[in-house]
Amino acid sequence: MRNIRKITITDAELPIMKSLWAKGSATSPEIFAGLPGNVSTLKTLLLRLVRKGAVGLQEINQRNYRYSPLISEEEYIEIQRKSLLQRAFDGSAEKMLLNFVKEENISADDLKKLIDLIEKED
Repeated sequence: MRNIRKITITDAELPIMKSLWAKGSATSPEIFAGLPGNVSTLKTLLLRLVRKGAVGLQEINQRNYRYSPLISEEEYIEIQRKSLLQRAFDGSAEKMLLNFVKEENISADDLKKLIDLIEKED
């Protein structure tokens, strides 16, 4: 069983994953359509994701493959959130939330939604 916690997706690889998350599964030309960068570099990044276990492939014929994400966008976001929380805020959700409220332009409506969500969870 693969451990998704050990899969790291670099900033360079993330556009490929976003394309796959949006499409579900696709051939490399379909994945690369609209992405910046040259095809050779994009192919290298895609193959790295396959080797890491973030992307699976299915052979269509000898030279063509269909790729699909093996880690969901939700799993990726959860891993990133937990990593940021630990690295930047010593694991404290309170520190993180207070920082966001203090430093970001959060509207009164958004704060009310946050308070409502917190009250609903209690």
